[in-house]
Amino acid sequence: MHSTLLGFALVFIAAIAGGALAVPLKKRRKFELENIYVPSTLVMMLILPFLMAAFIAPRWQEAVGAAGARTVWAGTAYGLGWGVGAILFGYGVTLAGMSVGYATIMGINTAVGSILPFLVKSPADLFTAGGLVILLGIAGCVIGVAVCGRAGFLRERQAGEAGQRRGFGGAMLVCAASGVLSSCANLGFTFTSRVGDEAQKLGTNPVFSTLTSWMPVFWGATVSLLLWFIGLQIKRGTWRRNFGPGAAYDWWNGALMGAIWFVGTIPYGMGAYNLGRLGTSVGWAMWTASTLIIANVFGFMTREWKGAPARAIRTLYAGLAILIAAIVLLAVGSSMAVS
Repeated sequence: MHSTLLGFALVFIAAIAGGALAVPLKKRRKFELENIYVPSTLVMMLILPFLMAAFIAPRWQEAVGAAGARTVWAGTAYGLGWGVGAILFGYGVTLAGMSVGYATIMGINTAVGSILPFLVKSPADLFTAGGLVILLGIAGCVIGVAVCGRAGFLRERQAGEAGQRRGFGGAMLVCAASGVLSSCANLGFTFTSRVGDEAQKLGTNPVFSTLTSWMPVFWGATVSLLLWFIGLQIKRGTWRRNFGPGAAYDWWNGALMGAIWFVGTIPYGMGAYNLGRLGTSVGWAMWTASTLIIANVFGFMTREWKGAPARAIRTLYAGLAILIAAIVLLAVGSSMAVS
């Protein structure tokens, strides 16, 4: 039985984790990006999913097999794209700054990841009253993240960094590519729903069956992430940073990042299920909007906005207000669509 309120609550929990995801990146001491992503990937994509599946969906392998090779390969392909998007995410927020990078990535991610599932899986809802309200909410999310990005740019310009950051234009291209490819996470989850359906037939709780839909997507992402980051360590010689004094802290930091990443994914899938047939559109837009709100809260907590000009702060508040209004529209539209 679907529950809209529970769905939004679960998506918001995922958003809190998503907003905190960049914090371990900033707290690393010895590791480069290519180092910290290895333990985080292992924890996020392999260790926690296998451990959790053993308890909540013990017959998940049968469900994957019953879904068919086409579904599994499609999920894996989307996972490969998601992995590349995650690679570019780390570089994007590092090159462009947390606020500007997040805004660019999440804005594109919202548009692609929310609208495509809507068009493919529920085209009949597109021009209903509820569907139109949802589209307004998605548009509001995109506008809100753009305004927040403008706030971050104003802050960096005041500090003499905007436009002077090395390769800033290239950083924006990296963020844009990350936004498109990162949406493959939601697209993969959407289009592997057959795995979850098969898991339910085998006795898995419908809410928990969403984990099985993630499994092929995780496999594809694992391949692209580990190949890139291990290869980069070998190329740059940074594999040496995995050992010696201070390495243990960053290994645990990377594992924490993976755990946060996992918590930012699995509750989202459960929430999307509870939001009904438009869950992956409504839920994804809400997740990206809420993630940006939480990310800026962490930005304030880590003093990223200390000394920012008043204009930048006002612009940020305006962007956050737009995001909150957009989330309200998504909630109203979702309720109308399922009524």
